[in-house]
Amino acid sequence: MDCVLLASGSKGNCIYIGNGSDAVVVDAGIGYLKRTLEEYHIPAETVRALCVTHEHADHVCSAKAFLKAAKIPAAASGGTLSAMQKNGILSQSAEKILMHDRIGVDFGTLTVTSFRTYHDAAEPTGFIIEDGDARIGVCLDTHTVSDSMMTALCSCDAVVLESNYSEEAMKTDRFPACRECRLCGASCGGDCAVKRVYPRYLKDRIREDGHLSNEVSSKTLSVLKDHVGCVALAHLSENYNRPNLAREKAEEAARESGCVIHVSDQLPEYREKRMVRFSI
Repeated sequence: MDCVLLASGSKGNCIYIGNGSDAVVVDAGIGYLKRTLEEYHIPAETVRALCVTHEHADHVCSAKAFLKAAKIPAAASGGTLSAMQKNGILSQSAEKILMHDRIGVDFGTLTVTSFRTYHDAAEPTGFIIEDGDARIGVCLDTHTVSDSMMTALCSCDAVVLESNYSEEAMKTDRFPACRECRLCGASCGGDCAVKRVYPRYLKDRIREDGHLSNEVSSKTLSVLKDHVGCVALAHLSENYNRPNLAREKAEEAARESGCVIHVSDQLPEYREKRMVRFSI
C-alpha cells in the first residue's frame, strides 16, 4: 500500500492511503483536495471514502466540497458525523457510514477499522487501514496512547503517529538545542524562542486534552519499533515544535531496530520538497 501525507498540522491534515485499485483519504483539512490529488498524480478515482478522525476545522475544512466532487461517503464515528452535520460540514443528503469501535468496514479491497483516541472533540478516532497484504495505522490528535490503542498500532506494518510539541518548549517558550546545534556549537542562529507564545489555558488544553508531545510519542515508538517497520511523525506544532527535534527523539527511541522514521512538517517547502510518501 502507498501512504502520502499531503498535509499535517494545525494548517491542515490530509492522508491518502491506497493500493492502486482502492484507496481512502483520512481527513480533508486542505482546500481543493480533489485537484491536489490529481496534481500529485494520485488517482482520485480510486478513493472510496473520506475517513474523518474528528470534526475540528484543520481536519474537515474541505470535507463538504471533496465529498461532493468525489461522490464518496464520509466514514466516521457517530459523534463525529453528528458534529460535522451540526456544524454544516455534512449536508443532510451526504452519504454517511457509521464507524463502530474495532469493527472493520470494507471499501473495495481495503478494510478500515476505527479505534478510540483522546482529544477534545465529540468522538475522535484513529484508523487501521489494511488490504490483506499490508496494514497502516493512523493515530492523530490524542493526548495519550492507551494500552488498547498500542495493541492496535503494534499490529501494523507502518504507523502515522502524532508528535505535536516539545515539552521543554511548552514549559519555557524556548526550544532546546538539537543534535545539529550541539555538534556545531550554534543555537539556531540565536533563534531559540517559539514563534508565538500560547496563553496558559491553551497550553493546558494541548497537554491535558489535546496532543502527544515528542517525548510521549517517542515512548510509544520505543514499543512500536519492535513490531512496525515504518513510522511517520505527524501533526507537528508550527509554534512549539521543530522537525529536527521530533526526529531526534524518535531516532533515539527507535535505536538500532531498523524502523524507518519520516517527519511530516508545516514548513513552507513541505509539498514541493519534503512531502512524506512511503510504500509497504
